[in-house]
Amino acid sequence: MGKKYIILTLLLIQSLLISCTETNDVIESGEKPIIEAYLAPGHPVSLKVYTEIPYAETSEGVSEPIDGLSIKITGSNGKVFILQSIGGGVYASDDSELIEGASLKYKMEFEYKGRTISAETEIPEKPTGFAISATEVYRTQVNLSSGGFPGGGGFGGGNDNTPIELSWSNPENVYHFIAVENTEAQPVQIIIPPTGSEFPTFRFRFTNEPLLGTHNNIQPQSLEYFGNYDVILYRINPDYSALYQSSGTTTQNLSTPPSSIANGLGIFTGINSDTLKLLVKKN
Repeated sequence: MGKKYIILTLLLIQSLLISCTETNDVIESGEKPIIEAYLAPGHPVSLKVYTEIPYAETSEGVSEPIDGLSIKITGSNGKVFILQSIGGGVYASDDSELIEGASLKYKMEFEYKGRTISAETEIPEKPTGFAISATEVYRTQVNLSSGGFPGGGGFGGGNDNTPIELSWSNPENVYHFIAVENTEAQPVQIIIPPTGSEFPTFRFRFTNEPLLGTHNNIQPQSLEYFGNYDVILYRINPDYSALYQSSGTTTQNLSTPPSSIANGLGIFTGINSDTLKLLVKKN
């Protein structure tokens, strides 16, 4: 699967791996596998399986990858994907076996500890009407390698600070999600840190949560690198939004993160996307 679809996984790992099981649950705490899979048109299947970390007040558990399973995904068009275990809990279809377009349904199924783990999802329609108010912005490089703050305008002079407006059509009021990815092989930082130190850096930028509206903004000052960016608008299913919004679940409320996976936890969902380009140039 293309790396841009890994973006979604990065935001949910914490809420997936650590969960609490209600005392009346038939399956013991720690017995459910954690699944992470995002099915995208035109991409092969990539799926991850990990062990659940059970709730324990006296110790910290560790989630481990689960290898060697026999996982099958069947499409409503009759196509069957037999996933291969490639290590580290990752399962994948052949590069030539691709998920097809909107409205197709897919069912995942495998056996784990004597139980059938299963889930179904549908590929949503591709986002429509995606537009961006500017395709180029200018930033001034700030060099702090010698220590202190730069003079002569520093962080402000010559910079485009006008928010970049994003818009799209959403007559059905469904969930969308925005990610911004720097695509340079060797990106150049806009702010060079003092010698001997590093700033936390992120090749990706995200909206804070799934959106039901039709507009959002990118703040130019939040971009950390010069060069080319992909601005990606995902159309997502409600199950992704529900899991995202539960990421604040804690052991105090003894609740299990929502999941549509029978006898398991995590997410098995379809996504679709459209991509626009943005270039950050040096003044």
